[in-house]
Amino acid sequence: MGMSVLVRHRFQSLCLKTSLRTPHGRLPLVIHTTRAGSDVIMMIWCRSGMSLGLFEDYREEIKVACYARDVFIHAHSRWSHLLVVRILR
Repeated sequence: MGMSVLVRHRFQSLCLKTSLRTPHGRLPLVIHTTRAGSDVIMMIWCRSGMSLGLFEDYREEIKVACYARDVFIHAHSRWSHLLVVRILR
């Protein structure tokens, strides 16, 4: 299993085990995962009821779940419903 697939599965597992989802229980969509050297970059589609702040509140949990040294989360430059999550490994 590739590193980006592992990180994606670990992230989705974290979402299932925590309240990192909509008020109705729907999970965020990981629409793209790619590698940049040893880092993994995920593009996340935030459903209605989610925000950048919600993901920032779970930053430490994301680090642990994805075996990361650090995690950077920011809004997409063009579309506000997309987040870019960079997992530094």
